[in-house]
Amino acid sequence: MAINTSKVIFACDESGAKGYANKDEDYPGEVGVFAGILIPDECLLSVSPKFQEIYNRYKPASGKLHITDLPDHLKADLRHDVYEAIREFRLPCFWYAIHVAGLHAAYLRMDVVNQNAREFQKKANTRIKHGSSRSEPVSMHVELFSGLYGHLIAFLEERKRNEVDIEIRTDQIDSPIVEEFEAFAKRLLCDYPTIKKMTGFDTVTQRVVDGSIKIEVTFPLEMQIKSVVRSLSINPVRSEDGLVLAADVLANSLNYLFKHRSDEDRYNALNTSEAVVDHPLAKHLDAFVDWGMGDLVGDCLYMHPKAQQT
Repeated sequence: MAINTSKVIFACDESGAKGYANKDEDYPGEVGVFAGILIPDECLLSVSPKFQEIYNRYKPASGKLHITDLPDHLKADLRHDVYEAIREFRLPCFWYAIHVAGLHAAYLRMDVVNQNAREFQKKANTRIKHGSSRSEPVSMHVELFSGLYGHLIAFLEERKRNEVDIEIRTDQIDSPIVEEFEAFAKRLLCDYPTIKKMTGFDTVTQRVVDGSIKIEVTFPLEMQIKSVVRSLSINPVRSEDGLVLAADVLANSLNYLFKHRSDEDRYNALNTSEAVVDHPLAKHLDAFVDWGMGDLVGDCLYMHPKAQQT
């Protein structure tokens, strides 16, 4: 589908593992998945009624409809109907997945770094003493959104959509998580220096002192992001929404795909076109013209510890 509009709607939902990085996997190869479907604004009037009709066909007597709430035979029917609608409108689909064990291993590595830094500080015996530094476990939900939103921006960048309004529709999310989503989205396209402020205690003057660390990165021209997001709204939907249901179905199916990978592939990279080649919507998930060098966060920084052994 050509993206000619200045506004896009991105319906997304998550499936699989939740929680924070201090929790290890519950079973070998456990993953968390966030998936999304892109609808250009000029197509919304034709796309939305189709998906809403699908929602109404399967909706329960009360409460929201989720694919996991349906009996197996209706799950298959719902997946079929959602897939056919996505094919009919030729909608681009996206996903981002992370191994729980990989996220946990990264957390443990950072904890060791912080512990070593505390030990060094004690041995250095400097006059400025700082409080304890601790590794705060990151949220799987936030890391998944970060990767998914990054893929969306890369898709728009690849198609030279340099000024665009983005509306993200998702299922109900706690307000603090939404705030973290928004903070990442702003930070992704911001090239201003990062300044971290801190305080310490001067043991000579017996006074509290302030300090800061400034981090600034200058990218070569070919690596600079040209996309400009004029506005971003993240709308956790409260009512019945056929587009969010479609994202729920997509995320659920991808989690199932990764959960049932063969022993040979169980710990392999998750965010490549090869990883979803067996999915019924593989052509729609293969949304990029050029996948580049692969994903450096989910598939590298958060690589499963057993990946190199397979």
